[in-house]
Amino acid sequence: MLKKRTKTPVPLRSLTDFIEEFDRYFSGSTQLKCYRGQRDASWPNVAGIFRPDAKELLEDEKRAVRRLISVQPHEFASDETMFDKLVRMQHFGLPTRLLDVSRNAMVALFFATDAGPIDSKPSDGLVTAFAIPPELEKYYDSDSVSCIANLANMTAEEKAKLFQLKETLTEDLSEARTIELFNQNDVVQRLLQFIRAEKSYFRPIMNPADLFVPYFVHPKMSNRRILAQSGAFILYGFTPPQTMFFPYQIDPTSFTVPHDVKRSIREALDNIGINESTLFPEIDKAAAWIKNSYPGSSASGTTMQKPTTGMHPMRALWNLFRTSR
Repeated sequence: MLKKRTKTPVPLRSLTDFIEEFDRYFSGSTQLKCYRGQRDASWPNVAGIFRPDAKELLEDEKRAVRRLISVQPHEFASDETMFDKLVRMQHFGLPTRLLDVSRNAMVALFFATDAGPIDSKPSDGLVTAFAIPPELEKYYDSDSVSCIANLANMTAEEKAKLFQLKETLTEDLSEARTIELFNQNDVVQRLLQFIRAEKSYFRPIMNPADLFVPYFVHPKMSNRRILAQSGAFILYGFTPPQTMFFPYQIDPTSFTVPHDVKRSIREALDNIGINESTLFPEIDKAAAWIKNSYPGSSASGTTMQKPTTGMHPMRALWNLFRTSR
């Protein structure tokens, strides 16, 4: 298990700075990397349903999930698993157990350079890079992913019982005995019912540890926005977000984007094809991007300019990604 880093975030003032820092970050590492960009560096890297303003939603998670499926059943008709449903809910704005990340560092930088609403206070952006241990990398059809995703089908009382049950199983027991006792409990049997609804072959040998570990999950690339953004997710179980999340299990490195250079970096990103139109394939986003490319047509009056210093962006991109996995 990797230790938590206390390293001060590296400030980035240009696209070239970003590329050069990430080239060093990649050097000598073979671990899978994923990235998350936030327009405000003070925001925590936690899934929406675990944030303070979603406390009531977390308590009523099961009902919220069913309400959305009930009013929009056609949207979920093709979803085979609970993870698939959570991905779709996340896409439409419902806070879930998923944290959006990208396999493309430039996508994260794009989100970190968001200036926010016109009347908002300027804030530094943040790009967080995560190095994923192999044992925490999963795919959409993983049994471990099914176990965690289906917690969304449990009531608050049932989830509390699951949490308490894990706490009562002492470390003196062997792993096999722990799994045996855990799966005999009624509330675990309830969770197994939901898992078997999507995986009829699933055996009652659920390891309680799987419910307490966040996983990096490769989703199906069936969503146009996920495909455009090289999207992936970090799936939460029972791990307390503020104390035990990724800093203790996955090696994070942070990079800050000072608020006064956000616009210039956005312009440089646009020159290499990273913009609202390419990352958000919906037609309204493309229209907004085209509108904003004309001086005076948007609140910011942004005009697209070529980067004038440092390494040529395309060469720098090649140097960055030729070493990535």
